[in-house]
Formats: sequence, structure tokens, C-alpha cells
Amino acid sequence: MTSFAGGVLPSGVKGDPAYALPEKFLPAPFRPYEGAIARFSSGGSLTNLLPVSELPVGFAGFTIRQFEQHWYHQIHLLPGKIILGNLLSTQMRQIEVWNAHFATKTLSAIVGENDGGIVLSGSSNPPTTFGMLSSRLYEVSISLDGPPVIEASFSFQFPGETPRLSISGRRVVVFGLRPHWGESWLERLAWATDVLTARDGTEQRVSLRVNPRRSLEFTILLGRDDAALLDVLLSAWQSRVYALPIWPDKTQLAGSLVAGSTFIPLTTTHLEYEADGLLVIGTDSRNTEAAEVLSVASNGVTLKQPILQSWPAGAFVTPARTARLRISQPVTRVTEAIVTARVVFDIAGGTTITKQDNATKLSNVPIWPMTFPRPNRERDVDVEYQRLAEVLDYETGITAVDDSGARPFIRRAFDFRFTSRAEIASFKGWLAARAGRLVAYWQPGWETSIVPTRKILSNQTVMTVAARGYALYFNPMPGRTEAAFLHKNGTWYYRTILSFGAGTTSEEETMTLDQTFGFDANPEDWLAIYFLEKSRLDSDQIELHWLSDRIVESALPVKSIKG
Repeated sequence: MTSFAGGVLPSGVKGDPAYALPEKFLPAPFRPYEGAIARFSSGGSLTNLLPVSELPVGFAGFTIRQFEQHWYHQIHLLPGKIILGNLLSTQMRQIEVWNAHFATKTLSAIVGENDGGIVLSGSSNPPTTFGMLSSRLYEVSISLDGPPVIEASFSFQFPGETPRLSISGRRVVVFGLRPHWGESWLERLAWATDVLTARDGTEQRVSLRVNPRRSLEFTILLGRDDAALLDVLLSAWQSRVYALPIWPDKTQLAGSLVAGSTFIPLTTTHLEYEADGLLVIGTDSRNTEAAEVLSVASNGVTLKQPILQSWPAGAFVTPARTARLRISQPVTRVTEAIVTARVVFDIAGGTTITKQDNATKLSNVPIWPMTFPRPNRERDVDVEYQRLAEVLDYETGITAVDDSGARPFIRRAFDFRFTSRAEIASFKGWLAARAGRLVAYWQPGWETSIVPTRKILSNQTVMTVAARGYALYFNPMPGRTEAAFLHKNGTWYYRTILSFGAGTTSEEETMTLDQTFGFDANPEDWLAIYFLEKSRLDSDQIELHWLSDRIVESALPVKSIKG
């Protein structure tokens, strides 16, 4: 007999005991279900096929590197990449070469590529041996002498591996020659707009440039030493990138600044300091230092790297921009020792100006900011009435005119003068919101056309005005349906003109407005009433003439539009 868990099996039985024995001899785990008994009830020989082999299945995998494989058994350069940005002065960087092998390794050579003006030095020159897990420090000196664009590399040649140090950046020289303020510092902002005009004057305007291009133009008047410096700069660096100080933003150090300082205390409100930008410190045209800005606060500027030399109180500080001179630069030699030139720089980087539009709108279109100064009347305002009309002339009879627009499009040229840094900053923000010819706004005509003659009550919408012929020709007339009213309390009111009508006398007309003013007003209570015309700038390039560090004049060409 053979014993097994749950029962006793008779000896000598061949085959699978689970199917060869009657059910009553089988323990519960081996009892077949009824279908199996029925299936084998006819008898016959049985074949044991156990065990059954499994189908092989393959899986792709990879080895997960652990700390040892990440750090050991290789040569490390720390850091392996040096990004200089704008190189404004000689820079020193330190790298560590670490043999992370558990064996000595021999450095056979260090091979440099495009390394003009860059010197790499260490305590021991190759060939030299690094002990296991040992490291050495190397110094990298990058000077302003060399190609304007730095794309250098140094390959450290060890057996079986060649780690590579890459160095990138751009060499920049400070153009420290100051402008002659007898002539203006000219700033140009140039957008690009594609304007498609339909026969009726409707426009489709598409911006072709995200940010404006910017150029700076100014006159320099130089004596003997600076004239020689200009000759050197033009001869050696004319087509390269300069760090150009923004001279209208110049301030002076209130106290001395020691070498190694990273913070420069100064007021930055409405000045062009910006993170990742540049600034220049100096005492004269040849004694300057440029630095990169890390961050800007209202009370000072933090630098990315410490300054290299000390500067006394009274030294100038200005924000700066990377810029290029034009490829042709005329120079006038007044005498053997005196030189004058009008230099034009194109800003190399993008110019981002924060948009500042007027929150006051009429029909969802911004109105010209009435906080801006009135037009400067030192020059006459030129006005041109343009029509989209064609003269049909077949040379055989009288001519005919096809006025497809059925209205004039008026072009005006206004001069404005801004006399504070806050006004200048707001004006530049307003220009950015216009984006050249792209964005429309309501422009006052600045013409005394509407003159009230009678008192208007708080609940009235009809104003009696001096007759100008509007009652005869208003149908309504484009550009004559919106108006701005300046009350003597300094508040501007904007209304839509619904109609003109005849007055009680031949010298008067009535003007019906879309809403009341809510107060009684005598004729003398209105300081000015101007028609508003939906307009756009008529040029993508706007010039700002800096007469001083806080006085700017600008001429705005404006054109009325349809819709």
C-alpha cells in the first residue's frame, strides 16, 4: 500500500491515480467532476503528458545606472560649459578636472578650437598623470581680443575618452564717447504694418513685426585724444557689437563704489535698466566698465558679476544696449585735432516696450490720453484732405470723378513736447499700444469748431452752438459725429452727436447729443470742444528727439480712417 495525504492507494496500480481508481478511493482534492467520469467511462489507454512546457516570451530591458555608474569610471569637467553672454571685460573662470576612475589616467593633450583670445592654464601641463579619484583646477581667461562671436572648445584627451569644455558668448566694447547736446539725441522706433485698403476706404491692417526696431542717432564733437579713440574704434570694431550707453538715462553715483561690489544704489524709475541687460560705469570716454544686470529694484541694480574696479562718487552710471554702427560712417575733420560725426546705432537686441493704452474708450476704441500735453504750436499744423477718387478722362470730352470713398480721409501732422520722465514713459507706452499703423484710436482734431452760445441744462441733450454749416451738410458726416468736451473743472466728457438743426437765429445751430451732462453749464464753462476722429498713425516709424534728459519732442503723422 502507498500512503498519501487524505487516503491510502493500493499498490501496483499503474497510470494516473486520479483517473485509474474508483471515486470512492480518491481523496477530495483528486475527485474528478462528473463530466470527466462520463468521458472516460468507455475505457482505453492513457498517456501522461505532464509536465507541459511553457511558451518562451522575451522582454527588452536596460540597466539602471546607479550612483557608482553616474559618477565613477569616467573623467568629469566641472563645469563642462561656460556661457559668457555679452563679454564686456576680461573674464576669469575656473574649471575642475576630476579623474573619477579607480586607476590613474594620463592627460596626453588639451586641444583648443576657435580659441582666439582665450587662455587655459593649470598647475601642470600635459602630458601629466592624474591619480585615481584626484582632481586639478584650471583657469580660463577670456579677453576682449578675438572674434566678436565666441564659440570655443577645449578637448581633454585621456585614454578612451575626451571630455570637452565649450565656451560661448559675444565680445562687446563700450562706446564711451558722449553725445554733443547742442544737437538732439534722436531715438527711432520702427514697426511694420501691412495696410490693405478697400475702395470705400475700409482698411485691413496686419502687423509684420512683434517688437519695433530701434535706432539711436547723435552727434559727437571730439578733441585730439577722443578723436584718436574714435579712429581706433572705427578701424577695429565698426562692424562689431558695442555696449552703447543710453545717455539720457545717465545718473551719478552718490557715493564711492569699491571693487567687488554687486549692488549699485541709484534711482531706476522710468530709466531703461532691465534684468539681463547691461549698464556702464565710468568717469570719461576711456575709463569705463560694463556689467550685466541680474535684477532691478526701485533703489538700485544688482549685478551678475562683481565690478572689477573701484569708482568714486560722481562717476556716471547709465543703462546700455548692445548696438551696431551703420556700415558707412562719415566723419568730419574740423581741424587736425577736432572731429565731429553724426553716428547712427541700430540696437542689436529686441526692444520690448510695455504697452500703456488709455482706459477711457468710446465705442470700445481708446481715446487719445487727454493727460498728454496739447500739440506744440511752434510749427504750423499741416492738414491734408485726401479722397479715394479717380479722375476719368478719355481725352475726348469733359472729365468725370469717381469718389469711391465718398468722404475725405484727413491727414494731420502734430508736434508734441513732453517735459518729464513720467510723460515720456507714458508716451512710449502709448506708441507701443499703437504698434505703428496697426491699432486705431480716437484723435481730437484740436480745432475750435464747436462754440456753445447758450446755457445747457442738466436734463437737456440739445446744445445751441455757433452756426458753422453743419445743419446744412450733416448727414451725418464722418469724423463729425463724436466730440470731446473739456469743462472748467478739468473733466473731459465724451458724447456722440446725433444731429444738427437750425437755431433760433441765423447765427446759431442746435446740436443734439446722445446723453445729458447731468449739470447745468454756461457757454463759458466749456474750455474746449473738439471733434473726435477715428484715426491711426500714418507711419510705422516714429522719432523722439531728446533735447535733454527729460525733454522730448515728437512729430506724429495721423490719418483718419473708416470703421
